[in-house]
Amino acid sequence: AVVPENVGKAQVVDGAPMNTGDKTWQAEILIARIGEDNMNHSGNVRTICFRGPSRTTESQAMEDADELNKCAEDGPKAVRAAALKLQKTKGRR
Repeated sequence: AVVPENVGKAQVVDGAPMNTGDKTWQAEILIARIGEDNMNHSGNVRTICFRGPSRTTESQAMEDADELNKCAEDGPKAVRAAALKLQKTKGRR
């Protein structure tokens, strides 16, 4: 099975710019799917991308990435729950 090298490791990527044109960042992580449909027809591992909210500072996005990394070992359900929790904190950071 071919597993992309960045699976299970959160990274900070450029987010969509704000209406004012200010730059944003967001954390994202690729997690390998589990179960029967974990590979596609050519033997590659299927992945799910979970993203944190857009942040106005790169350091906030790095904190989100750390949070996603902590949950990665526990599988997709844990990462999904963490990403949803981060999305709900969007306006408070």
